[in-house]
Amino acid sequence: MRPMLRRHRAWTLVWLLLVASWLAPPPALAEEDDLDQGKIYAIQDRSYRMNHEFALSFGFMPLDAFYKMFDISFHYVVHFDELWAWEAAHLTVSKYMSIDTGLKDQLNQKWDVQPTDPEEDRIDFILDTNLMIKPLVGKAVLFDDYVIHGETYFLAGVGAEKFETAWYPAIDLGVGLRIYIIDTISFRLEVREYLNFGEGVGSNLIFTLGFAYNAFAEDVKPSRPVDEEGAQ
Repeated sequence: MRPMLRRHRAWTLVWLLLVASWLAPPPALAEEDDLDQGKIYAIQDRSYRMNHEFALSFGFMPLDAFYKMFDISFHYVVHFDELWAWEAAHLTVSKYMSIDTGLKDQLNQKWDVQPTDPEEDRIDFILDTNLMIKPLVGKAVLFDDYVIHGETYFLAGVGAEKFETAWYPAIDLGVGLRIYIIDTISFRLEVREYLNFGEGVGSNLIFTLGFAYNAFAEDVKPSRPVDEEGAQ
């Protein structure tokens, strides 16, 4: 019985060693697998680059309780590289583009309250300059047929706001999304908040949608064009 028991234990040990050797990959292969895992990541160069940007935007200012003002904005942006840009000039015009919400008449008729010169809070112009950073870039597929390229950018700057009575210094922060159509044409969707410093601290929020023209786009066009069909 003892020789049979010894042979049974020996075969059991052999089977355990075979199973262990089959389940555990060789050290060299494991190292290669670890190296291969690092090769699945690829960062593609940007397919579109901006140079001298001229943009026209149409916006809406929702925070004024008495007037819902619309505006038109003009932009000129110098793009230094793929990450940094300078919005050298940003002019917003909102004069004579307001819609009365009826709150002034409602306060007067129901509660016999007359607001104190609400027209003084109407903005005529905003002039500012901003630093732009573009850290996020990506692309999406629309209806499995069209590749859409875009980027997200952030803005921070200083300027001034012109009200009915005076100019006030202001600072602003913003975030925007750019969608490229071709090398020279893109759409911009933005949200900006302005803080002005007059007698107190005032706030103004602007939503805008516009289109931009990329002048001298051929000067910064990527040297190696991206194959869109292969990129999908």
